[in-house]
Formats: sequence, C-alpha cells, structure tokens
Amino acid sequence: MMSSIPITHSDIIAFRRKIRTFYKKHRRDLPFRNTTDPYRITISEIMLQQTQVDRVLPYYQEWIKRWSGWTELALASRKELLTQWSGLGYNRRAMYLQEIAKRVVNDFNSKLPLTEKDLLTLPGIGQYTARAILVFAFNKQIPCIETNIRKVLIHEFNLDPTTSKSDLLDVAQIVMPNRDARNWHYALMDYGALMLNKRSLNISPQQKQSRFIGSNRQIRGEIIRQLTTKKSVGINIISQTLKRSVKDVSTAVDSLISEGIISLRNNRLYLRN
Repeated sequence: MMSSIPITHSDIIAFRRKIRTFYKKHRRDLPFRNTTDPYRITISEIMLQQTQVDRVLPYYQEWIKRWSGWTELALASRKELLTQWSGLGYNRRAMYLQEIAKRVVNDFNSKLPLTEKDLLTLPGIGQYTARAILVFAFNKQIPCIETNIRKVLIHEFNLDPTTSKSDLLDVAQIVMPNRDARNWHYALMDYGALMLNKRSLNISPQQKQSRFIGSNRQIRGEIIRQLTTKKSVGINIISQTLKRSVKDVSTAVDSLISEGIISLRNNRLYLRN
C-alpha cells in the first residue's frame, strides 16, 4: 500500500459495502451490460469515448442490428459506416471500429485478443479502453479508471484532485474485491454517475470536451453528414450552410483528408472508399 495515500483495511471494507449497497438498489440497466460478447463490448466502449451514455444508446442498438459481428463490420462500406455514425461525433471512431474488425478477422482468427498488450496495438484503443474491454468482456481482475470512477476514488478517499493516474490505479487495485471485477466497475461507475453528480465536488475532469457550435468538429460533422446523402459536395456549400469562412472549412477538410476519410478533387469533396 502506498504510504502517501494511507487506506486502512476497515476503510476498504466500508467502501466496498457502500458501493455494493448502492449498486444493488440503483444499478443502471444498459444494453451493453447485458452481454459479455467482446464485439459488443468493444463497440460500446469506442462509442462511449467522450460521449454521454444517453446519446450512445440508440446508436449502439442500431449498430448491433446492422453489423452483428467482426466479419460483417469488416465488410461494410465507408458510406454505410458514416451514415450509421452520423450525429454521434468524432467520426474517426467509426473508422477505428472497422479497422479493429479487419485486424481481428485477419490477424487474430476473428477473436478479440485477451491481453492488454495486444489490444493496445488496435486503432482507437488506449489504456482505459483496453482494460475496460478485458474487465467487461472477460471479467479480468484489473482496475480501470474513467471519469466517474476517478471521481469516486477522489471523493471517497479524500484524495487531491491532481492525484496522478498511476496513483489512482494503485488505489483502485487496493480497494477492488478479489472477484467479479465486471460488476465492481459497473457499481463504481453508477455511484459516480448517479450519486456524485448530485453534489458540487470541485473535481475537474481530466479531459474537457470543447464547444461544438462554431467548432472545427461542427464543420467536420456537416461535411460527413452531407457526404452520406450525396456523392460529392463543394467547399462553398459547407461554408454557406454553416456561415463559416472558406478558410475554416478548408482547415476541417485538410484534417479529414489527412485521416483518410475524404478526398478533394476539383474543389469538391468525396468520401473515400
């Protein structure tokens, strides 16, 4: 146990009892919690990156209806993917999901790898997402920390909000029960989301989502939205639709081109195949 963050055995027992009691009464019934399918867990975790649960739910359900597994997703067209994703934001995540599907099919015999090291080689998957997949799909006894879990640990153990991620992972490891990591992490998330959101905790999130209206993200989203309904679109049309300068639109266009999502020919934009 870290000497800089003293946590007694009685603290741990009381904390576990508190979280479990809350979860028993207030567990959220979410569709991606009613499965341990690695494909479905991965879809939900990528969708939930920087996006609220309520926004994700309809997209997740429609996505699963359309592509039920890695092979189907790997074969989808770019237009189908972005049409299904349209409105969820950060469209590159849809590309990541298909790239993951192709890697799983081609490199891992259509089975998601079971180690954090291998998962981290897949596009769009960082430490939290890799660990979340291992916990929620395979019930691995490892700690993972997202916004709500971070908030719970800081609040309940009176930690400095600037406590490092590595120290928080140590705390999470210490207080985690010896079995059923899956439901333990769901319980922590629910306590943070449902209980602590009602209080003014003065705990700033580590990542703040930038304003959407007037942002580069809004321009990118509009470009993708238009290209899912027509073959091509002119830069001037995007500029007029959003009342943004051609320079601003061109900046967004450059970023989408660099990510391999669109191409530019004769001042018109096209989705790449």
